[in-house]
Amino acid sequence: MTPSPLQTIVQLTDCHLFADPDGSLGDIATRPRFRLVLEDIRRRAPDFDFLVVTGDTAHDEQSATYEAFRDELGDWVERLRIVPGNHDDREALTRVFPRGCRPLADRIGFLVETEGWVVIGLDSQLSGETPGELGAEQCAWLRARLERQPRLDTLLFVHHPPIPVGSPWLDEIGLRDAGELDSLLAAHPQVRAVVSGHVHQEASGTIGGATVHTTPAVAPQFRPHTTTLEIAAGPPAYRIVELRPAGAWSTIVVHCTEV
Repeated sequence: MTPSPLQTIVQLTDCHLFADPDGSLGDIATRPRFRLVLEDIRRRAPDFDFLVVTGDTAHDEQSATYEAFRDELGDWVERLRIVPGNHDDREALTRVFPRGCRPLADRIGFLVETEGWVVIGLDSQLSGETPGELGAEQCAWLRARLERQPRLDTLLFVHHPPIPVGSPWLDEIGLRDAGELDSLLAAHPQVRAVVSGHVHQEASGTIGGATVHTTPAVAPQFRPHTTTLEIAAGPPAYRIVELRPAGAWSTIVVHCTEV
């Protein structure tokens, strides 16, 4: 018999919202896609434990955009945990979501401890740049944290994926210090998975013994295996992760009805 889920996490990524409700990415309005995702979550998994948002919540980096996002969430904001992407503004994130993220090393992120698991959100934003980097100070913090509880199963969330996805233009703007993360995780096998966004498509791989999953966007998707950006037809999506005892976990990507 399969054990009951211990914790249910819903992950959204790459909403690319604008203060203007009609704002669009690739000529596709993002606000209706975001609302469709929220409606789907309300039907499918309203009793989730945490809502994790892995960056590029705003495309225009405006405080009004984060405020609109908060208002759409309603009382779900109490369960929100959030990290920045390359399009986000850290100051605005911490101001609008003071419980959703906190100072972490020289960045912002989150840490949630549950029975048998720790869930950590890392900050891969390089201000003013599209690629990402965790940086030496944040990696040192993560190493110390993992060494403190080596038997506690761990799940990491971050915006930039630490693996290539097979599109040269995207792989050039991924996580620059993925090699350092690979070495770190190889020495800490309690990290079961790394879940990310940024690439607007689903991909998977491994790093340091941990499984890596990228999650499709709430905003328009990118066509896989291309040399330049191509918008792909397809609905908004999100991920559900279930954490169970003894390091067991499972995940699915949910594709919502086409807008």
